[in-house]
Amino acid sequence: MISEIKPDFSENTDFSELMKEYSEELGILQREAKELEIPLIIVFEGWYDIFIGEVINRQLLPLDSRGFDFHFTNAPTSEENKIPFIFRFARKVPPKGKIAIFDRSWYMRGLIEHLLNDSEKFGCSNLTLKTNLETVLTKPANKEVIHTAQFDHLMKTINDFEKTLYDNGTRFIKIYLGARKEKRAESQKVWKKIIPYDIDKRSTEKIYKKDITVIKEVLEQTNTDYAPWNLYFINQDIDEAAAGTMKIIIDQMKSIIFEAKSKQMPDAGVNSTNTKTTAHEIIPGPLDSVDLSKTCAKKEYKKKLKEYQKKLAFSHYSLYLNKKPMVLVFEGWDAAGKGSSIKRIVQAMNPRYYRVIPIGTPTDVDKKYHYLWRFLDGVPPCGKTSIYDRSWYGRVMVERIEKLCTEEEWNRAYEEMNHFEKAMTEDGIIVIKFWMHISKEKQYERFVARSLNPLKQWKLTDEDWRNREKWDKYYSAVNEMIEKTNTEDAPWVIVEANDKHYARIKVLKTIVERIEKELGSKMEEIDIPSGD
Repeated sequence: MISEIKPDFSENTDFSELMKEYSEELGILQREAKELEIPLIIVFEGWYDIFIGEVINRQLLPLDSRGFDFHFTNAPTSEENKIPFIFRFARKVPPKGKIAIFDRSWYMRGLIEHLLNDSEKFGCSNLTLKTNLETVLTKPANKEVIHTAQFDHLMKTINDFEKTLYDNGTRFIKIYLGARKEKRAESQKVWKKIIPYDIDKRSTEKIYKKDITVIKEVLEQTNTDYAPWNLYFINQDIDEAAAGTMKIIIDQMKSIIFEAKSKQMPDAGVNSTNTKTTAHEIIPGPLDSVDLSKTCAKKEYKKKLKEYQKKLAFSHYSLYLNKKPMVLVFEGWDAAGKGSSIKRIVQAMNPRYYRVIPIGTPTDVDKKYHYLWRFLDGVPPCGKTSIYDRSWYGRVMVERIEKLCTEEEWNRAYEEMNHFEKAMTEDGIIVIKFWMHISKEKQYERFVARSLNPLKQWKLTDEDWRNREKWDKYYSAVNEMIEKTNTEDAPWVIVEANDKHYARIKVLKTIVERIEKELGSKMEEIDIPSGD
């Protein structure tokens, strides 16, 4: 049950002086949070005629403008509407030491967009989505709104999103500003004289009575230990409302900062916790049963390459016409043929509709965010394809093996990556993940060949040789990764890549068959010509 916050102000409180005191304290806390590198999200939700904007503005004035970003959440732009719902907000999460303040957020937009969408998929699946709050909350009966699989899915999506951020160090202060029935009419009269805003025409008592049932349910279901709600009822005194809200923020920032300081340990580092897997210990798994003897004769390869590239050219264009996005993820051993397979894919695609995203070492800026943040920009809009040459799975491979993150962090990452991919697939994005698998002996053979070829020497680095020395550790990590992230909607495809010809054909065939399966009868819109 959510408890109401009631700051204890006396009747003769001088709010002007109190706000000066609070403002100084808030500025100090902002600087402390920055020094401790705490990313902080402050969410404001509330009813329309209580002038949230004015209350929020009073909170912003004491802050250093270089240390916060303000986001007003309105109807999505045409581009935003082409990507998964929660990713719009994930792109706006703050880096370490910064504050993100949301004037309404994923809560109200989620109610409007998800509950109006009958298709159970969002973003690309419904580009003409209505955004009328009155329609979303009053057209269906309240019980019908709450007791649906779609509503439950929205609540889980929000909770998973906040939990993922919390686990990585982000802290939340969520404030719902309400107004009691007896104060609403009085507030509207008083505030209308003070602030030149028009009361939203949808903010009537009739709508409020219907909406509040749904809103209460949202607050209850998203009131978690890691991101609790603060319920604050305000009256006609804007100064009191601003002071009361600022006190909530100050009190919670103090608690957050105290928690961060108590967890600090000198030179704790991240290098001492990964102890489960030793150098000689190999975890069995899916790679053990792969038949690496599979080959494709050169003559057969040329024939099939031409066949599948032609099919891919038309099926990929069919994705574009049907506004269906696709993500291809390539992981695998060094020298396993990821680049050559990607090359054969894009040879068949229109460059207007695809993007290859090579993933390297995270930058200093990347490191200030949740590790998944740097992959968000590559999530494709409707009808486009993104091809990741390495991906977020580095978290549970190279970062795990090289001890660049803690054991707790990489263990937690499996679930986080499943949530990340689920957000994509539930929005209609096709996700195919390839693990390019070769034997240790074949890798050595290719390393030597590269070292002797002046045109390919640039592909081989000292790091490649170092990684090879840790083959057993990586082998175990890959087995565990595939087992824990091989989902129905985003499956792993293990590609037998000792023979590059066989590997390329398998990759092309997998993509074509998946597109045909996803589009079904819609593929008929494309006339694939016969003959050469």
